[in-house]
Amino acid sequence: MKNPTAMPRPVFWDVDDMIRRLRRIEGQVRGVEGMVQRAEPCQSVLTQVSAVEGAIKQVARIVSACSVAECMVSISDEALDAEQIRVAIKDLLRSG
Repeated sequence: MKNPTAMPRPVFWDVDDMIRRLRRIEGQVRGVEGMVQRAEPCQSVLTQVSAVEGAIKQVARIVSACSVAECMVSISDEALDAEQIRVAIKDLLRSG
């Protein structure tokens, strides 16, 4: 059971963006499943699997960056602005 007086943990990603990404991945995987059931050419399936892999890697990068931000907050002696951290993560992911 959650402690009602506990402060909510900051989330260093855009929740709506992450949900969109995960739903897109889910749809891509269903599409690959359909391709396999239809016995489509291996190269076509591989192309779609590569797209799924890239999307999953991007989600992993976002979650990894969030993990680093959570560590920064937990070890910092001073208050860190969650919005500034979110912007920094977004900029970092854009440059990578």
